[in-house]
Amino acid sequence: MDFNLLITTYRHREFDALDEINVLLSHFGVDAPMIEIQKVSGILLAFTNLNPFDLMAKFKKLLAEEPWQFRYILRVIPIEKSLSTDLKNIEIEVEKLTTRKIKSNDSFRISVEKRHTSMRSKEIISFIANKLSRFKVSLENPDWIILIEIIGNKTGISVLKEIDIFNSIMEKRKAGYLLEFSG
Repeated sequence: MDFNLLITTYRHREFDALDEINVLLSHFGVDAPMIEIQKVSGILLAFTNLNPFDLMAKFKKLLAEEPWQFRYILRVIPIEKSLSTDLKNIEIEVEKLTTRKIKSNDSFRISVEKRHTSMRSKEIISFIANKLSRFKVSLENPDWIILIEIIGNKTGISVLKEIDIFNSIMEKRKAGYLLEFSG
């Protein structure tokens, strides 16, 4: 299944998150989105006809107005390219996306989230970083994040900024709906 959203939820709350994302997507006019609960606990993949980056902005706006709509969804990550897990294909797609988005004076960081794979993050990062030597690396404060999400034999890739990821807990905290406690 192609996917352009990766959704995280609490372990064993996948069906609740599935219901929630269906309601939210229908709120934005998506009829019958394709959504798959993964074997990895707490992960769902979805495909919609909406631009996933525009959807993140819509989620943030809705949460600011109606925070109770988000009970089970923790994060929604926009995915620009989904493919089968293969290092060479990942490299090709990362190069296409970075060429389109990252300017010569921009900095980047590669982040790999992997689940149910024997591939090593360090191996993936060094393989891809070799092809991106024309850009600056910044691990602390990059202009762009090259995000590689591996779930078994499925991989999602995005070149994005931290603010492009929807995090319901952080958004609720920013809006003042959650209090921070210090111990």
